[in-house]
Amino acid sequence: MKKMLSFFITTIIVLLAANTYAQSFSIEKDTVKIIYHYTGSSHLYRDSIVPPASGSVILNWKVKATNFPADWLNCTTICDNRSCYNWSMLWVSGAGINKTSDAYGAGAGFIRDFHLGLDFDTVHSSGTYYLVLSLASGLTDTTQVYQVTYIPTAVPTIANAATEVQVYPNPTTNDINVVYSPAADIKTISVYSIIGKPMAIYKTTTDNSANLSLENVPAGIYFMRLINASGEVVTTRKFTKQ
Repeated sequence: MKKMLSFFITTIIVLLAANTYAQSFSIEKDTVKIIYHYTGSSHLYRDSIVPPASGSVILNWKVKATNFPADWLNCTTICDNRSCYNWSMLWVSGAGINKTSDAYGAGAGFIRDFHLGLDFDTVHSSGTYYLVLSLASGLTDTTQVYQVTYIPTAVPTIANAATEVQVYPNPTTNDINVVYSPAADIKTISVYSIIGKPMAIYKTTTDNSANLSLENVPAGIYFMRLINASGEVVTTRKFTKQ
């Protein structure tokens, strides 16, 4: 009798623990349509997870299908709230690899980050392609589609100012200098990792140059975005910190 009672108590505890994460969730959009015009920069496209009003949800997800060209795959990254994964971590032998997120916190109206990152710095294939994800938790199973159109054109209007940007030394070990045209009206320079994680933001103090301290930035490959007074990204430059 004691063994049977112990079995039932253990079973109830396991079920309660499982139900903590067997909640429903939703996504902001079933399909994210992206038209990307420019070269030489990294962009993130979010389709955030909306967790349940109470409890938490752990997602089991994977890439279900894609027709991205081969040169797109090397620049494709998908991030949940646990980690970011490049293509070799997401797809092998023609099939998606199962991933498991950390718990997405509860609370009505809260959304949590889940995004596709694309770095078109070395991409040459233009056109419209798709990437399909499957996301599941408990009784909820949904499909998320990213439809991406890539048009490899130069940045219009402010492109002339963008071509005058100089970044040196590159690679660097500490500081990096940025020189730009006063016509570009650069007010902010943001530094991002190759997977789109923001690392530092600098406010410019002169109209044609900036010296960025990278003392707190680990070694790696990064992008800097030069942003004008209107909040427009004038241009993006790639650099390496050793």
